[in-house]
Formats: sequence, structure tokens, C-alpha cells
Amino acid sequence: MRVGPSCARAASSASSASSASRSSASKQVLRLKHRGRDVFLIGTMHYNTASIRLCEETVSTLRPRLGAVVLETCPKRWEKTLTYQPAGSVMRSVLDNEFQSAAEAAGDDAEIVLGDQEIAALGENLGRLVKETAFDLLYPPRAFTGGWKSYADDVREAVATEIDGGDEGVDAMDLFGDGKLLLNAPVSLIRYPLAWLLKSPKLIVPLASFWLTIAALPGAVEALPEGAAQSSAETLVTDLFLMLDFLQVTLLSRCFLVALLRDRNEILARSIADACERVPEGNAVVAVLGAAHLNGVRRRLVE
Repeated sequence: MRVGPSCARAASSASSASSASRSSASKQVLRLKHRGRDVFLIGTMHYNTASIRLCEETVSTLRPRLGAVVLETCPKRWEKTLTYQPAGSVMRSVLDNEFQSAAEAAGDDAEIVLGDQEIAALGENLGRLVKETAFDLLYPPRAFTGGWKSYADDVREAVATEIDGGDEGVDAMDLFGDGKLLLNAPVSLIRYPLAWLLKSPKLIVPLASFWLTIAALPGAVEALPEGAAQSSAETLVTDLFLMLDFLQVTLLSRCFLVALLRDRNEILARSIADACERVPEGNAVVAVLGAAHLNGVRRRLVE
């Protein structure tokens, strides 16, 4: 496995092409042509065993003509992953994932492209968008002079370009209708947050503080004496929860659709297109992505 420009590959044999076609028959794999290269977009549920196997199978069957494997990660995250859970380690087994599995299946013959936005830039973008959304929705002079419209336009346009796959993309049933993926979903729900907490322990304090505070609010109300004061407190807490729910939905909706999807899809699609330029015509490029990125990345490559 190497990270750098790839060398020319020999054309694939008929048997390997047939195997690749069977791999791409999965609804989580979108196959398309970009500048004369076969591109396979694999939509994964992170850390899901079924997704890991799908990546390994797709990469392995394409290997005779595989030019590059594009991963939805950046150099800093990839370095941390390889340092924390190198191949053969106990942590590698505990936190088995589709990115390392795809890279290992590619061997030394394909370029490994770290195609995602830098984590520092992503953090800055998220912070900016949270502030912008709060300003748009909660600051009256801004809210009543285009803030709400700006928010609604961002959300509507992102849904249309990043979520809606049309006839050639994927939809929720392509994921939720896959028995193997659903059967292994609990593995993802354990591994994904575990990986974040183990690799970034600083997250434990703010997350634990938030959830402990939320969990303590109902108990604080129940501890109040009977009477009007309790009713007022209950009303206050109910209003507080409604406000928190509203802020959570509005902030997360825009952050997810714009910062985590739209902006990163632009970068991921550009990384795949650049990889295609470096790969000889007729060879293949595989991109390992979270399933939510499939439609947006595909749309950019075909348009």
C-alpha cells in the first residue's frame, strides 16, 4: 500500500471484470464513467462488518486494473488511525473499519488517496456555520431581513443536490432494505462512538457534561415541592426542552447538510476526479465513502 501517484496497470481479464460487475451489483455501489475511467463509489455504514466486506470484495476483484482507492479521510485522521490501530494490532480488530480494509486489500499496486477535507478546516467550517445559523435565526435584525430565508435556501438546495439521488442514485431503502447491513448496524453503533472517544478523549468531558445536565433536569423538577412553584418550574423546563430541541434540529440540519455533506462532497468529488486524471484510461478508481455522500459525489462526477 502506498500514498502517492499510481503506475500504469495492465487491462483486466474477462474473469476479473465479471467479478467486479458482481461486486458492483450491490445497491451500495454506484458505478459510473468519468473521463474514460471506471469509477466505483462504495457507500458504507462506518465500521459496519457488511460494509467492510463489501469494500474488500470490490477492491480485490478490481485489483488487476485498479489505479487508485480514494478514502473519505484526511492525512491527519489517517495518520492517527494507522498509529492507534496498525494492522495486526488488538485495536485494529476492535475497531475494524472499511478504510483500512480497502487500503489493505489494494496492496502496493494502487495509489491511496486521502480525499476528504482536512479535519481542522472542517472544524472551522462547522463553527462558522453554527454562528451564522444562530445569527440568521435568533438575531432579530438579521432574522427578519433574510436570515430565515438564507437558512431555508441552504437546507432546501442541499436536500435537492446531496440527498435526492434521482433514478440513478440511492435512497434510504437501498440501505435499510439490506439485511446484512441492518444486522450489523449495532456493531457500527458501538464502534463509531468508541473510536471517537478512544482517539479523541477530550470529547468525553463535554459530551458527558451535556448528557448529565439533560438527564438531571427532570429529577430537579420532581424534587421541587408541590404547588404553583412546581407547575411554573415544569412549564419552564418544558419550554427549555422545546427550545433546545428547536435549536438542535435547526443547527444540526444546516451543519449536516451544508458543512458535513455539501462542502465535503465538493472536495471528495474533486479528489476522485483528480485521481482519474492520474490513472491510465481504462483503469478503475474506487472511492470508499459514507453512504450519505453517494448521491452528492455522483452528481458532481456525472455533471
